[in-house]
Amino acid sequence: MDEPSKGLDPRARDRLADLLLAHLDGGGLLLTITHDLRLARRLGGDVLVMREACVVEAGTAGQVLTAGAHPYTRRLLGAEPSRWDFPWMRRGAAPAATGAPLVAAHGITKSYGAGDLFCDLSLQIHPGERWAFTGPSGAGKTTLGNALLRLTPVDAGTVVHAAATRGGRVQKLYQDPGLSFPRRVPLEVTVRAAMRRHGVPGARLAALLEQVGIAPEMLRRRPDQVSGGELQRIAIVRAMLPRPVLLFADEATSRLDVATQQVTTDVLVREVDEAGCALLLVTHDDDLAAAVADRRLELPARGRAAAPA
Repeated sequence: MDEPSKGLDPRARDRLADLLLAHLDGGGLLLTITHDLRLARRLGGDVLVMREACVVEAGTAGQVLTAGAHPYTRRLLGAEPSRWDFPWMRRGAAPAATGAPLVAAHGITKSYGAGDLFCDLSLQIHPGERWAFTGPSGAGKTTLGNALLRLTPVDAGTVVHAAATRGGRVQKLYQDPGLSFPRRVPLEVTVRAAMRRHGVPGARLAALLEQVGIAPEMLRRRPDQVSGGELQRIAIVRAMLPRPVLLFADEATSRLDVATQQVTTDVLVREVDEAGCALLLVTHDDDLAAAVADRRLELPARGRAAAPA
């Protein structure tokens, strides 16, 4: 099983773990590749921790995933969002909402099939706010984000954008970053095109690449010649180049190991805060939402009302 829990909410991940454990109880053998430490703990058994194509530690799940001996193992364990302690986590409450919002949604409704994803929902997104949209798979988190960006039409209600959002100042990070890059074009072509359009100096690209751990020569490759995690970090760099006023991050670190997720999220939030940018984060990870966001909207299962907090 190669990264079987990517994109799954906690309930679905638990059901997956139950299924895999039943396979073992029936006499089966299981080999799982995963960045998901919670899934690894549920499955138990023997664990190999790998870094740069080498096994750095091996042992039982109870031993390795609780009190790892190797420095890299300890780094992974310490990088889980519930253990983060960044300066940007200590600002307390969200900035006071002053002036006109970047996005104002009034009474919006969106349905697919026989049920509503959200109904008569109103909210405002102001500069500097960090929102997290959470909830089970299929609850409508991505659809709501797309509706607020006006990428998806709503069935009722209105979505109004401020003038500050024009000219590429609204950016989206996709859960599957391959959707935002042409398959047969070197990554450097699309990144340089964004830089030319927004007048971004080369030094800013170099600084962002260094912060997320991407070597500049990697941009010479096509999207299919880098890993999903590398492509996700390159997508984050490209989105931050024009210093957006609103960033919609749809599971934007879901393909990263916890250590890389920690570094990349730190870079992302520091950039967002420095620019006074608003962040809309879609995530299944409650610990990540708690670490990053100061405002949260829980979208329940379809057919129930959602309310911002």
